[in-house]
Amino acid sequence: MPNAMQAETSIAHSNIEVRPMTGALGAEVLGVDLTQPLDADTLKVIRELWYQYKVLFFRDQDFTPEQHIAFAKNFGDEVQKPGFVPLLEGYPEIRRQEMNEYSSIGSDVNWHADDTFLEVPSRCSVLHALDVPNGKGDTHFINMVAAYEALSETMREFIDGLTAIHDLVETMGPGVLRQYGGERWQSFRDSTPPVVHPVVRTHPDTGEKSLFVNPLMTYKIDGLTDTESKALLDMLYEHMTQEEFTCRFRWEKNSVAFWDNRCTAHRGTNDFFPSHRLMHRVAIADTERPR
Repeated sequence: MPNAMQAETSIAHSNIEVRPMTGALGAEVLGVDLTQPLDADTLKVIRELWYQYKVLFFRDQDFTPEQHIAFAKNFGDEVQKPGFVPLLEGYPEIRRQEMNEYSSIGSDVNWHADDTFLEVPSRCSVLHALDVPNGKGDTHFINMVAAYEALSETMREFIDGLTAIHDLVETMGPGVLRQYGGERWQSFRDSTPPVVHPVVRTHPDTGEKSLFVNPLMTYKIDGLTDTESKALLDMLYEHMTQEEFTCRFRWEKNSVAFWDNRCTAHRGTNDFFPSHRLMHRVAIADTERPR
């Protein structure tokens, strides 16, 4: 399991500078050009920092689509299927996330981990800012390991063995039904069946336990009544979103955020309408279900 001492030792033998964002998670990494192929030692440092800080931020990375994909694939061979996000023309690996005066941020402003409505959610994502409004549209991240560890021992023991249903149709379907009608709702239902994940998952590389529920995609705790499930989920959401577990990243053109989807949650800030915002994201698929 990589730890802070290993990361510090590796950094000492490199030209990389690390600036932690908060005490909870996140670090800005300087001295690395992600547009170029990275040697084994540099990749080792980045991986160790990623495990330690859970989300890394880089500035002034003028990615081409090919370079964006190449960097992301250092952390997994298979790109996650796109889901409901539009793709960049000619590059099915890249999700194009664009907002302007004719659109508005949707449900991504709610806390979530990516793709938990799938049986095998994303391992990680690399998000590249191509055009962002000045001082607006920040992204917030949660250290879900720290949130879990801060619970009482009694609560940890209670939730460790629980599972939860993740179902986009239950959480987002009513809006689809109202806006698009029954036929679109049925298509949504057919394409996104509910899945079950542990409430607490174990990171396959570090062995850390973390909360694995989110208000965007988690519908219900298995084995509890609706009232009990809602009470428990509401408590966990209120707990995990405390500022002590979070960091906030301010975007600039050609900034990059690289997060571990297995132990973090994130949300956007809807404060920039009607300004233009264009981001490209490459998500790497995991190789096994959460457990």
